[in-house]
Amino acid sequence: MCMALGLLAALALNGAAPAAKPQQGPLPVVVLIGDSIRLGYAPVVVERLKGKADVISVAANGGDSRNVLKHLDALAVRPGPVVIHFNAGLHDLKFDRKLKTHQVEPDAYRANLAAILQKLEADTSARLIFATTTPVLDARHQAVKPFDRREADVQTYNNIALEVMRSSPVVEIDDLHAVATGLGLETSLVADGVHFTKGAYQALGTQVASVIAEALDEPKATSEADCRRVETPPVLDGRLDDDAWTKGAVIDTFPAFWSGTASGKGTRARLVWDDKALYFACTMTDKELRSFGTKRNDTLWEGDVFELFFKPALDKPAYYEFQANPRSLILELAFSKRGDDFDTLAAKAPMGMRAVALVDGTLDRPGDLDRSWTVEGLIPWTAFALTGGRPKVGDVWSFALCRYDYGPKGTSPVLTSSAPLRRMSFHRFEDYGRLTFED
Repeated sequence: MCMALGLLAALALNGAAPAAKPQQGPLPVVVLIGDSIRLGYAPVVVERLKGKADVISVAANGGDSRNVLKHLDALAVRPGPVVIHFNAGLHDLKFDRKLKTHQVEPDAYRANLAAILQKLEADTSARLIFATTTPVLDARHQAVKPFDRREADVQTYNNIALEVMRSSPVVEIDDLHAVATGLGLETSLVADGVHFTKGAYQALGTQVASVIAEALDEPKATSEADCRRVETPPVLDGRLDDDAWTKGAVIDTFPAFWSGTASGKGTRARLVWDDKALYFACTMTDKELRSFGTKRNDTLWEGDVFELFFKPALDKPAYYEFQANPRSLILELAFSKRGDDFDTLAAKAPMGMRAVALVDGTLDRPGDLDRSWTVEGLIPWTAFALTGGRPKVGDVWSFALCRYDYGPKGTSPVLTSSAPLRRMSFHRFEDYGRLTFED
């Protein structure tokens, strides 16, 4: 982790040294962001996660949400963490007795948190954990501080924070306010009514370390795969009984990585290639076979669908999306960049993709018990003209194989992907696996 170590000096907000150096070795990086409460429990987190993660907790107080937002690149983006545990609020709600104003008023606090969340989602691939602001004892605090902190404001600011964070499906909440309250505030808070005893910090640190450890316990995903060359291409009939498929490496790890959910072995895919095309096959267990669409480039993902994403070059914005459903309908799109208009792409001329699907069960008949469906198909190299067409032996593309699996009517589909996607977006090519074309 030499890079992480080299960044530490730059991470301290005011030039201070870090609270603790991360462990040496190929360990995942965890970042702690917060105020003096974070400084109190950070040593416990470092100790609890020793050997599991390099924990970065800068010595400088994170301060209010404006300060955190201002320094977010140094605090959270540059270290390249896999988990970010963050908080702001205790400084925001400081109340000036003379001016009758908070350090950061509630509306500004809401806007700052929204900006922090937006940047963390856009510029990192980390699992995000937001900690609620810990409680205060008003009378103790007012007796020793020249400004006020009030438990009523803690509740108000926490409610704002929860509203912002729950707008994102990827943020986990670590309710440190509830944990601290459960310790008994009269005995766990010291004379200033805001900071904690050594024993209380031990309990808070244990809680934080536990939540982070769960986030680190990620399901397996397909970060590397081979696409092997074949002499004779498969016959596209959905049966997968061709010799070509015996040469294809099996890709059968399809988690919902963004939520930490493993998938079992219900999806098995293969990829092979020759001079003319890329060939794909997949078998998927499915108790409720459902489809959507009547023609090419319909919104097939509104029913069961197998999806393939390819990005031939990391330094170029273009990438590709292909889909096939149980009715053998296809979708084929060449994106010049992420965010291209779907209707415009869908209206373009056919790219030559073909797919044949077979179902083991009854398609679109709710209430009965189905078993599986299988699809095999091809994508001609001409479909990849936007990025140069056919690869050479040894070339590496970024890729993700994905799936929508619908259950009974009224239930949400189960989404899975071969790639370690840290956000629920199949278009997040930053997290795709690596596909090597072999001879």
